[in-house]
Amino acid sequence: MKFLKYFSVFALALIAFLAYFFLSEYHNYYKGYREPIKKVKIEAGTPVKKVGEILEQKGIIKSSRMFLFFYRIFFKNKPIQAGIYSFSKPLRTIDVLRKLVRGDISKFKITVPEGLTIEETARLFSDYVPEEEFKKAARNYWLISDLDPEARNLEGYLFPDTYIFPEGVTASFVVKKMVATFKMKFNPSLREKAKQMGWTVRQVVTLASLIEKETYLDEEKPLISSVFHNRLRLGMPLQCDPTVVYAMKKMGIWRGRLLRKHYKTVRSPYNTYLHKGLPPGPICSPGLSSIEAALQPADTDYIYFMAVGPSHVFSRNYKEHLQILRTRK
Repeated sequence: MKFLKYFSVFALALIAFLAYFFLSEYHNYYKGYREPIKKVKIEAGTPVKKVGEILEQKGIIKSSRMFLFFYRIFFKNKPIQAGIYSFSKPLRTIDVLRKLVRGDISKFKITVPEGLTIEETARLFSDYVPEEEFKKAARNYWLISDLDPEARNLEGYLFPDTYIFPEGVTASFVVKKMVATFKMKFNPSLREKAKQMGWTVRQVVTLASLIEKETYLDEEKPLISSVFHNRLRLGMPLQCDPTVVYAMKKMGIWRGRLLRKHYKTVRSPYNTYLHKGLPPGPICSPGLSSIEAALQPADTDYIYFMAVGPSHVFSRNYKEHLQILRTRK
């Protein structure tokens, strides 16, 4: 009986100690790194034990053994999600585990403005995705082949929008998402409108890209569109300066300034001073307002426009156009 009494006291003491130890470890907040933000990459398929060792080494948790212990108690059979995780403050081991099991990976938000080329979009993403990988992914033209069988790259189809991506994302994933967004925005209603006009998706996006480069004012876009539509109907060259700039950039001869001589000397099918009709393809990725303007031009008989400050002045014939030119001198 005396033995049992001592054993009971010992057992209770041991249970009390283990309970105290468990609770103290459970509620222990820890930060073993000095950086304001510590990022840790967990590769897919990494064993839980190895994850704990990585986190201990990086100073995220105090003990990989307690990490594994808590995982087996609270999260057994729940996989740890791969990805890049950001840590910035002391956390309990249990909180770290919740973050990993939930897949609360580090993400970045990026706004892609209207009117960027593939090259410019690649530079925009360069802090997150290597430029060359992005440009390589943007050559995956089959992503848009269902809507544009003539496409040989994704120029015009990387839709401008605000995106949220996980850090460590691949260029291929980014490009697929941007093309998918284009397909969603260029909805069946707009595709039907293009079909009724007798235009292909490629033609619409090409014209929209010209409109996008000519003005950022949404209220002007249908007017710019009407000029281009009227010129196409009359068989006049579009004479769109941004197409010449685009051609020069593709040829590697752009020096930051467009001169009058370039209208005749830049030998490219994109030069709409030398070639009538639309250029071979889009010169940038247009926004939705430009696409809608290409499909719904204003009802005008304008065939000229000229930039005056941030907006444009429109004219119906060359005589009016010359008068505007003289008043500007």
